[in-house]
Amino acid sequence: MRIGVVTVSLPERHEYRAECIRAVHEQTLQPVMHAVGIDYERAGVAMMLNRMLPSLVAAECDWVAQIADDDLMYPQHLERLASKTDEADIIYSYCDVTGRSDFAVNEPFDADKLRHVNYIPATTMIRTSLCVELGWQREARNAYEDWDFWLRALDAGARFACVPEATWVYRFHGTNLSFPQ
Repeated sequence: MRIGVVTVSLPERHEYRAECIRAVHEQTLQPVMHAVGIDYERAGVAMMLNRMLPSLVAAECDWVAQIADDDLMYPQHLERLASKTDEADIIYSYCDVTGRSDFAVNEPFDADKLRHVNYIPATTMIRTSLCVELGWQREARNAYEDWDFWLRALDAGARFACVPEATWVYRFHGTNLSFPQ
């Protein structure tokens, strides 16, 4: 199994980006690549991810794992998500949240609920072929490009799996792009 990790970063987030890169390098299941796209143009997460997709395809990555520049993977993150690759096309896990005590995002998979509320963070592992097939990210008016993708994936018959343990850290710090305080 070949996993590529992608991280979209803002130019001013040097320290967060460095910590994120270190966490990826400390994975017990090493990815074949870690593409870091720095959004100097402020093109947005969707545009940056779509720009990185061809490099994942060229590297023959079977899976793409996404992590934001201000979040951290625990060392077994990729290994735990990879344990579900035989049964799913999109795999997510629970997370620990820092910097915001009122934010609860850990939910088991429920397709009906997902159609009404986005409870799956973007930090997931997705079959690269599904990203190619569906066109991966597209701009969404509500800034929930990931939710738009989840819904398109549901409609296409994609299988979702949840690892019900915290394998990464969702860090709030006042300048998050999603789920602002």
